[in-house]
Amino acid sequence: MKIFVTPLKKAVKKAVKKKPRKVDKKKIVPKKMGRPTKYHPSFVLEADKYLLTTGREQMHLPKLESFAIWLDVSMDALEDWRRLYPNFSGALQKIMKRQAQQLIDDGIYGGKEVNSTIVKLLLQNNHGMKERTDTTTNDKDLPQPIISGIKLPEQKNGL
Repeated sequence: MKIFVTPLKKAVKKAVKKKPRKVDKKKIVPKKMGRPTKYHPSFVLEADKYLLTTGREQMHLPKLESFAIWLDVSMDALEDWRRLYPNFSGALQKIMKRQAQQLIDDGIYGGKEVNSTIVKLLLQNNHGMKERTDTTTNDKDLPQPIISGIKLPEQKNGL
């Protein structure tokens, strides 16, 4: 019985016999995925236009993700532009400040439609605000330290 070897089988055998080539890790350059995005200075003004569409009346919280959708770019592009262009970085900071302001105002003065748990979560994660409790003194004043054997400098008249 003869076994016919097809060209595909030959290629598979040949590939299996080959040793993997050594790769210099220093020369590996990550491939860029997707189409490249181009920054335009008008994007700073677009942030102001975007902020006009947000707010409690519009039922839309200012978010960087929404601004990325507004510009039709990825979040990675926003982060790259933040590092490269100081004016654009300022525009993104303005969006985050407006978000914090709205979260605080809604959390303090909001009606029944405001979810305080979500407000707390966003303020903690996006704006570094943390809930703190005093675990050392039970909210009592700290005792005055007892200093013995140390002479304090005398105060002059009028001081």
